[in-house]
Amino acid sequence: MVADAAPPVAADPSRSIRPAITATTLERAIAVMLAAAALGFGAVTVPPVLQQLPSLDPVWGLVVALVVCASIVFVGATAVVRRLARTAQIVVAVVFLVALVTWPLTVPGTLPQAQVPWLWWLCNVATIAAAIAFHTWQIAAVYNVLVPVAYVVVRMTPSGGAVSLPRAVLDGVYVIFLGGAALVLIVVIRRAAAAVDAAQATAVQRYARAMREHAIELERVQVDAIVHDSVLTTLLSAARADTPEAKTLAATMARNAIAHLDAAAARGGPAVVPPVPFSAVRSRVVETVGALAAPVDVRSQDVDDRDLPASVAEALAAATLQAAVNSVQHAGDDAVRRWVTLIGIGAAGVRIEIGDDGAGFDPGAVPAERLGVRRSIIERVGVAGGEAQLVSAPGRGTRVVLTWAPAAAPASVPVEAAPSRGGR
Repeated sequence: MVADAAPPVAADPSRSIRPAITATTLERAIAVMLAAAALGFGAVTVPPVLQQLPSLDPVWGLVVALVVCASIVFVGATAVVRRLARTAQIVVAVVFLVALVTWPLTVPGTLPQAQVPWLWWLCNVATIAAAIAFHTWQIAAVYNVLVPVAYVVVRMTPSGGAVSLPRAVLDGVYVIFLGGAALVLIVVIRRAAAAVDAAQATAVQRYARAMREHAIELERVQVDAIVHDSVLTTLLSAARADTPEAKTLAATMARNAIAHLDAAAARGGPAVVPPVPFSAVRSRVVETVGALAAPVDVRSQDVDDRDLPASVAEALAAATLQAAVNSVQHAGDDAVRRWVTLIGIGAAGVRIEIGDDGAGFDPGAVPAERLGVRRSIIERVGVAGGEAQLVSAPGRGTRVVLTWAPAAAPASVPVEAAPSRGGR
């Protein structure tokens, strides 16, 4: 009978998070585009201003021209000084509206009909600035209506060229159409960006919660393994020690348990631990299984040419010892043959097989509260990124195969038949 091990516990994924398109990045992009547009339309406005200088009031007209020019330059500068973008947008919107309303003071006489008030070139700069600056879209909408209406009125006055109503309304519709379209687009983009921000925040919260749960699960597996290996197994061995060999095994396990618990208590926070040679894992296995009450044959191949992460080496060595202890305790007397085989596979992978030709058991009949196989072997190796396979049946011995390969799913290696008295 063959029992497949449970899938290994996944290690924490390595995530590379790209900066998302957020509301902040969109606001910056829109502000930069407005700054470029303001400078462009400001440059286009210079010739009409120079052309209309004779018609401007020598004081108010000059002041209005200079203030509007300064506000346009202020908006353009926010392409570099981004923290002042909203302030500059509000300033240009207010300054332009004041300049438009006071246009009759700017041109106290009559503007030739062939000329268009130089403010015309900046109407949509002001309406778009208002759409960006006023986050409450109703205020921006009111502004986008006031500017075209004021321009229509100004255009029909002598200072605005005294054009006909249809011509003035046509100019006003052009302004309100472009300003309204920009306002709608900005509102839609902002709402979409807010939805993206909310979705991203939710995803980050869920990911953080999943990582916390994953860390708790890893800690639970480690604690279960330590408790079983260092405490329960030692106590059970001591309780069953009715022969000199069993007492020697219990004493050895007690010393190992104390050392293991001391090391766990002294272990600090995360630290950079150098890789461990696979040959060192073999040496540790030879030393630990050599102290067991029953003989265990240790064989190895290609163990000197590869290194393992410290956590992997610890998991494999501890799981190997636990499997060997289980064999000594449950497989039978000294007539049972027991072995541990350590083999390097592929470029950097490893495989360890712990087996015996003893009594065997039915893995499906192991009670859920028994932690030895599930916690100390299967989950322990799974947490380290490897895979554990258990093959056993009553009267047909037991084999535990541990495999690990770096930066990939656990290596798929066929389980070779182990020597057995009764065959498999």
